[in-house]
Amino acid sequence: MPGTAHEVLIVALRDRPALLSDLVERITGRSLDAPIEVIDPTVRFTRAIEVRPDLLLRSRGPGWLMVEVQNAIDTRKRRSWPLAVSLLVHQEKAMGDVLVITASRRVASWAKRAAHHRGEHGTRLDLTPQVLLLAGRRIEDLLDPAQPELALFAAWAMHHRRGPAARRIVLRALELTEQHHDEPLREAQARAILAVLSDAMLATLREMAMDPDKIPETAASRRFRLFFEKRGRIEGKVEGKVEGKQEALLAVLTARGLPPTDQERLQIASCSSGAELDRWIARAATAASTGEVFAPAPSRPTRRAPAATRSRTSDREPRTRKTTRAQKPAR
Repeated sequence: MPGTAHEVLIVALRDRPALLSDLVERITGRSLDAPIEVIDPTVRFTRAIEVRPDLLLRSRGPGWLMVEVQNAIDTRKRRSWPLAVSLLVHQEKAMGDVLVITASRRVASWAKRAAHHRGEHGTRLDLTPQVLLLAGRRIEDLLDPAQPELALFAAWAMHHRRGPAARRIVLRALELTEQHHDEPLREAQARAILAVLSDAMLATLREMAMDPDKIPETAASRRFRLFFEKRGRIEGKVEGKVEGKQEALLAVLTARGLPPTDQERLQIASCSSGAELDRWIARAATAASTGEVFAPAPSRPTRRAPAATRSRTSDREPRTRKTTRAQKPAR
C-alpha cells in the first residue's frame, strides 16, 4: 500500500499543480502548457471497472496528464495504464501523457516497458510513459535557490536512505525551504519534507540536531530541533501516562494484599498499552488473586445458527416430489 511519502507528494502536486510543470521542465527540459488544473482522477467504463491514477490534470492544450508516483514495481499497472489511457483518449478525444515519478532506477527501467504487450501473432500494444527519475545529478538540479519549492522532490527522493549524502540533501532541502519568501508555503513545505523521511533518517537527524557541533545553527537546524523537541514532548506525555497507570496498578495490588510475582511485575513494566493497563486495574479492584488480574480476556463464543437454519443449510439433497395420499405408505 502507498505510504506517507507517496501521499505527501500527491497532495503537494494536487494543491500546487504548477510544481509538476517546474519538475518536468527541470528533468526533461520541456515545458507543459499552463495553466494546469486538477480533475477527477476516476476513469470509468460503463460497466463496474474503475481505474484511479494518483493524479489527473488538464492543461490549456487539448491533452491531459496522468501522474503516477511509483517507487515500487506494481504488476497491476501493466493492465491499468493502457486501460486508463484508452478511456481518456476516448473521453477527451485527444492523446495525453503519462508521467511516472520515481527515485528508483530499477522502477524507472520497469515503468518504461511495463505496459508493452505483444500478441501471439505479432500484434503490439505499447504504452511508454515519460519517466521522471529523481536520482543522481538530477537531485542536485532540484536543489536550486531560484526555485526552492523543488527541494521537496529532492527530499522525497531520499526517504528510503539515511547515509551522509542523503542527510546532506535533506538538510540542504530544508535550508532552501527556509529561504522561500511565502511564509505559509514555507511552513507547509517544511512539514512535508519532515513527513516524507523514514524513521531511520529521522532518528539520525534527531541525534545530529541535539548536538550543535554536528549541525551549524541555521534556520533549518532550528526547525529540526523544534520538531524533535515537540515530538519528544508528545512521546514523553504518552510514556508518562503509561508509567502512571503501571504505578496505579501496583498500588491497587499492594493495597489489596495481592503482591505480584517477579514475572507479573515484568509483565506490567513491559506493557505499553493504556487500554490493557486499564483492564488490569479494573480487575485488581475485585480479583481474589493476581492470576485473575492477568488472565487473558475470554474469547467471544461463536454464534451458532438456529436449529431450523442449520438443518436447511446442511441439507444439500434435492427435494423429492410430495407423495399423494394414494402413494402414502400404510402405517
